[in-house]
Amino acid sequence: MSIRLGIIGAGTIGAVHANAAFGAGQTVARIADVDLGKAQMLAAKYEGCQATGQSKEVFADESVDAVVVCVPNRWHKDLAIAAMQAGKDVLLEKPMGLNAAECAEINAAATETRRILQVGMVYRYSAAGQAAKAVVESGDLGTIYHTKAHLFRRRGVPGLGGWFTDKEMSGGGPLIDIGVHIIDIASWLKGFPVSRRVSGKVYSHFGKRMKDYVYEDMWAGPPKLDGVCDVEDSAHAMIHFEGGGSLDLQVSWAINMPTPNMASAETIGLFGDRGGLTFDLLGEYVDVATESYGRNVDTRILLTETDKFVEQARAFAQSVKSRHTPAATGEQGLYVQSIIDAIYESSQSDQEVTLS
Repeated sequence: MSIRLGIIGAGTIGAVHANAAFGAGQTVARIADVDLGKAQMLAAKYEGCQATGQSKEVFADESVDAVVVCVPNRWHKDLAIAAMQAGKDVLLEKPMGLNAAECAEINAAATETRRILQVGMVYRYSAAGQAAKAVVESGDLGTIYHTKAHLFRRRGVPGLGGWFTDKEMSGGGPLIDIGVHIIDIASWLKGFPVSRRVSGKVYSHFGKRMKDYVYEDMWAGPPKLDGVCDVEDSAHAMIHFEGGGSLDLQVSWAINMPTPNMASAETIGLFGDRGGLTFDLLGEYVDVATESYGRNVDTRILLTETDKFVEQARAFAQSVKSRHTPAATGEQGLYVQSIIDAIYESSQSDQEVTLS
């Protein structure tokens, strides 16, 4: 389903969204970046695409149906609201905002302007995520009482010293960067249960000795040793849900986990009274544990590889054309961000936080 799309932000993730939109049969019509040269380089890849250094020029273009906002987190709220007020539907990269209050402002703008707002919870569109959802909806797991969501990187601080590690720009470290994905997919698989209590702790050790940080590669690098690193490098939490369910959350950009154990460091697990399942976010299979004929049964579901960003782009275009509620709503983005905020609050206060 074709729409004319504007990309706000020509960095790495902006290029990913532009390529996904093109792969989904959409027209990449406009690309904006404060660095006009970057916008021009990306726009040159798509026939007829125009580059600009001003996002407002994209918002004013009546031929553009919708925009993807993929800039540093600090500007998610302002640009998403400006786009919707200009009459554009929005696919907003995660995290939705720096905090729950910003998410609420964005949702209020979406309601007021009656625009489609989809949050970039892209792992829902992965082959593993889709297969796991089908298992959960089959009822084979029974009542799911506990979930684990673990995403460890041994040395994965992105662009150390740049905007990712500057709390004013990013809102936080791995919890708000990659933790948002696993909180979302774990919550989505369980139907977004009401969260009641959160106990969490975040740690900041590696950023305190930036010059001694040992790494093999660095996404969004190279490091800026004269820059800022005032965010956490790992986060650990237990979330309790209404009705007694729980979520064990573990996430890191940098942690001293031995390399042989990293093979199972990106695991989502759901455990029910009739069965359970585990999968890696980008894995090739989903493992299911059930009971049959008085025996324990293990089933491995083999997956067909898909491009999750292309699938997300298709889903967004369908919502834009049909005016139907998108798969990843602003309300769900607020739900996830509220848990993230509570983890930070719990860590700072060294107390469990109760959510209303």
